Amino acid sequence: MKNEIKNIVVSILIIFTFSAARSDNQTNELLYITHVNKLKLTTVDSKCGEWGGDKRIVTIYRDSFKGQLLADYVEETKDCNSDKKNKITKSIKRIKLNQQDKSLIISCINELFANKLNREDYPSHSGLLNQALLTDSSINIQDFPAKKWEKFTLLITKLKAK
Repeated sequence: MKNEIKNIVVSILIIFTFSAARSDNQTNELLYITHVNKLKLTTVDSKCGEWGGDKRIVTIYRDSFKGQLLADYVEETKDCNSDKKNKITKSIKRIKLNQQDKSLIISCINELFANKLNREDYPSHSGLLNQALLTDSSINIQDFPAKKWEKFTLLITKLKAK
């Protein structure tokens, strides 16, 4: 009888150990992002005051429903003395994303969400604008005026290094 109870307890412990190990190794596949439903992460600085400033955009997408996750990176520079459209100063297309990049994307969204919820809302005419937007609008987090988006800056640094 004691051996049976001991075997049951050991079996339960083994099951818990393996299930905990499996849950820790789950990957962030970001399957909701497809060739149709893209995720756009954007930050705009306040170089020109209430008229905005330079813009950095990361667009995350796939070529097919379960294809490789890719990103495009664009930097647009604003001329504060002109009404003309922003000038694209850097563009990197079709950057392949790995598991670390996917985790960093989740961290970017979490940081933006926390920053939005943890600041006092007050009227403003200028400042940083940070945004995460899915093309189907199921996610639209816009923080203005915002503070520096640290994880997004890290993501851009990693993408530019590829």
